[in-house]
Amino acid sequence: MSSATQPKIKAEVRERTGTRYAARTRAQGKLPAVIYGHKKDPVHIAVDAKELTELLHHNAHLIDVDVAGKSEPCLVKDIQWDYLGRDLIHVDLARVNLSEEVEVEIEIELAGQAAGLKEVGALLEQSSNTIQVKCRADAIPEKLTHDVSEMTIGDSLLVSGLTMPAGVTAVSDPDTLVAHLSVTKIQVEEEETVEGEEQPEVIGGKPEDEAKAEGDDK
Repeated sequence: MSSATQPKIKAEVRERTGTRYAARTRAQGKLPAVIYGHKKDPVHIAVDAKELTELLHHNAHLIDVDVAGKSEPCLVKDIQWDYLGRDLIHVDLARVNLSEEVEVEIEIELAGQAAGLKEVGALLEQSSNTIQVKCRADAIPEKLTHDVSEMTIGDSLLVSGLTMPAGVTAVSDPDTLVAHLSVTKIQVEEEETVEGEEQPEVIGGKPEDEAKAEGDDK
């Protein structure tokens, strides 16, 4: 991602901090955030909540933040959500140089139709949706896409088997399970009555021949 294509957002400095003032900021449709790093003092800012949420939903990792007309590239380091996990309440942004290496967590997208899914009851289960990677700040991929079309029944995809873009290195444990293709067991209920099965003898009843003989005597 070049600096020309980096998303940009305008911010204003927050003069007051704390829980009460942060709540007031959010009530105005803005999101409290902080910029820090590179041996500079932290700057508490407020950005448009909808605008930043939209950028994050599009997997933006590096954002140009414009504060009072001065823009600097920042890496999204930490995101805090409300207790419902629905609304953003705070974001930490770290200053970066575009040429430095950074570690970020990106989404894993499985592409293609696995060959094994043609089997009856086949299921492709994705165990890991994200991966930690290292790369230059200006080369962070939006997401990591891996083709699973050749996977068959019993195949497992590990982090070590992912196709990494040039210049991107996986930091996550190489043995971490990403996806597994298996067949689900289908249980068939047995019929209650099997054809040709002998009926159980009624306790206390008389044998059929004896009952017939008594009927003939009457």
